[in-house]
Amino acid sequence: MHLNSLSLCLMTALSISISGLAHADTKLTYTDTGFAPQERQTVIQINGDKVRMGEVGSDVYSLYDDGKKMLYTVNTKTKQFIETTPDKIRARMTKVVEMQNQFKEDMKKQMVSMPEDQRKALEERIQKTETAMKAPPPAITMEKTARKETIQGMECTISTVKMNDKPARDVCIASAASMDAADHKMLVTMFEYMDGIAVESAKAQGITPPTEGSASLHREGLALRIQALPEGPRSELSSLAKEDLADTDFSVPADFSVFEPADAPPPAVAAPAPAPAAPTPAAK
Repeated sequence: MHLNSLSLCLMTALSISISGLAHADTKLTYTDTGFAPQERQTVIQINGDKVRMGEVGSDVYSLYDDGKKMLYTVNTKTKQFIETTPDKIRARMTKVVEMQNQFKEDMKKQMVSMPEDQRKALEERIQKTETAMKAPPPAITMEKTARKETIQGMECTISTVKMNDKPARDVCIASAASMDAADHKMLVTMFEYMDGIAVESAKAQGITPPTEGSASLHREGLALRIQALPEGPRSELSSLAKEDLADTDFSVPADFSVFEPADAPPPAVAAPAPAPAAPTPAAK
């Protein structure tokens, strides 16, 4: 059986269309309000096993590479990038704790020469900070409600996130089928990796790690809106697109250099203000 030229053209066009859909990447754009005087946009782009996330107009963006199990923070202005893994963040925070302890020792020496009221005020601040660090994190729960909304043509169900039984934010979650299944899985994977880094950071600092992280808001589906309660900052999906994104946008430019925060020089400790000089006796 021979196919005529029209049939061949149609089949070729169809195969190209299907191939394009199969390999198209996901681009999510969220409009954020209440975080700054002007609204801003955050763009999340998913390309295979890589996720790029950044604010429109910013010089800095994050890049998660699942194949390398690495989170990069890239600064296009300085042409530098930071590599973050659980091991690296643990080492960094351990060094931070050492610096903090040294800072405390230096401050104690300086506090000896401070006026009593200043010394007591500073001691109280230090005590409050240490107590807050050791305090257990709030118990976080997420309760699904019967409320539904439609955002960008997609229906979502509102769940209320509570901290110690107090409503903290509402999250409107659409079905995971609202976006490509593999891309949704990679999005959740990135947030889980970030949550793991936050846990390691907290442990290294002697802080009780949070019970839940960002990934919990995305596991059940696509978060279309996150609203802090009662009328706090809000992040809402303003665009979901399937595009062929450039692979070069998902790799650190070859001419960028690695920056290791742990190797940066510590900030100088400010010397206490000198005590006022005693008044000179008036000449008689």
